[in-house]
Amino acid sequence: MIIFCEECGARNVVETPGDEEVPARCINCKTILRPPVPAAGTVSISQKRRSRMELRFREQLVEISQSRPSVTMGRQSHNNLVVEDSRVSRSHARIVYRQDQFILIDHSTNGTYVFIKGEKGMNLKQQETPLIGSGIFGLGRKVAPDSPEAIHFNIIPDS
Repeated sequence: MIIFCEECGARNVVETPGDEEVPARCINCKTILRPPVPAAGTVSISQKRRSRMELRFREQLVEISQSRPSVTMGRQSHNNLVVEDSRVSRSHARIVYRQDQFILIDHSTNGTYVFIKGEKGMNLKQQETPLIGSGIFGLGRKVAPDSPEAIHFNIIPDS
């Protein structure tokens, strides 16, 4: 079974959970892995309308989808999207694909400024918010659409 780590997004191949006394841990950050447990009455992922998100920062393009459900952003090179700026934390934020939604989670000191097209802007500090449609966000600072520090996102529904 493949389980993506909720903390760092690493892909882990684990044996089918059984009566093991030692829980499976992430190969990357050693966090205890929690296998997905569908709630009663939920629709399976294969029955849901799936989406993917494209993140664009300068020359970097990263896609988030069911096959890559977590992306990290920050100043250090271990992140999927590296933003070298003194206002950006080493591990600033991440986006996870959870229950057919893209959730932006801020882990930083300076916050993440989010501007969703057609919505009022917001500043996240140690919080999370769902991303919809398209827009921009800035790690540690407010950004304009034409700013080189803006991270552009676009959610593309699969048909």
